[in-house]
Amino acid sequence: MDDQLACRLRVAGDVFDLAGPAGALRDLAARLRAAGDVHEQRILNGAFVQRRTGGPVTVALRGGPALEVTGSDEALAALWDALEVVAAEADATPDADGPAPHRHVEALTVTAERPAAELVI
Repeated sequence: MDDQLACRLRVAGDVFDLAGPAGALRDLAARLRAAGDVHEQRILNGAFVQRRTGGPVTVALRGGPALEVTGSDEALAALWDALEVVAAEADATPDADGPAPHRHVEALTVTAERPAAELVI
């Protein structure tokens, strides 16, 4: 799948986590910012759908699975910014211990996955 991004969706009840390497999160942010009224992006285990509407950000899980995020440009900007910020934080601290960089946007958590550390013996 040539346009599939290396992001994946994790679901725990009504809480959603979109995780991926910094480059994939940054790429997703750019695609979502540049998209028209509706954009569907394939990810590793489903799809991410953005719909530009009026109002605040809403997050819902649809069949497929597809994570659907809707909102006005101003509201969606919080999501786009979160994708870019966690990607930048992961790039700045690639070998850091502790929790992975993440941001919350309504019921969605955006998490940057750091590369696995090399085992040194």
